[in-house]
Amino acid sequence: MPHVSIKLYPGKDEGAKLRLTEKITQAVVEETGCRDAVVSIAIQEVEPKDWAQTVYQPDILDCKGILYKKPGYNPFDSSSQDEQEAEKKDKKGLMDYVRGAAPTSDTEDTTGNFNSMSWLDMELEDNPHGFDPYFNRPWDTLSDEEKGKRAAVIRQVL
Repeated sequence: MPHVSIKLYPGKDEGAKLRLTEKITQAVVEETGCRDAVVSIAIQEVEPKDWAQTVYQPDILDCKGILYKKPGYNPFDSSSQDEQEAEKKDKKGLMDYVRGAAPTSDTEDTTGNFNSMSWLDMELEDNPHGFDPYFNRPWDTLSDEEKGKRAAVIRQVL
């Protein structure tokens, strides 16, 4: 006690998983007052094509009473899925931009702790307007839910 289960898309290296495990362990120990030795953490990789059925349905929709952090998307909502699919299809330029800039950012970091997803997360946090040319509406005009959906679409490119 306690046990934390994490499910994510494949692609994170072992170092990233270990750093995530350390941070979550620290937070659990701080918030529950338990000892580090009693915390266990599992990380399971789930393919994107399987996510809706193997994670979203059983762990999110079916667990509303115990879910403390809800995602800003619903893969079973056909309107949001259609919007995301349309966004992806119309964004060849976005794909080229993200895929071209991310590897460059990897080579510029000398610490060995930087990766493409880190770069993308920092870009989304520090400069979300930089992606505006690839979408119909500017970042400032989006609701928080729409911002989450846009960020998800951008992350899917990488």
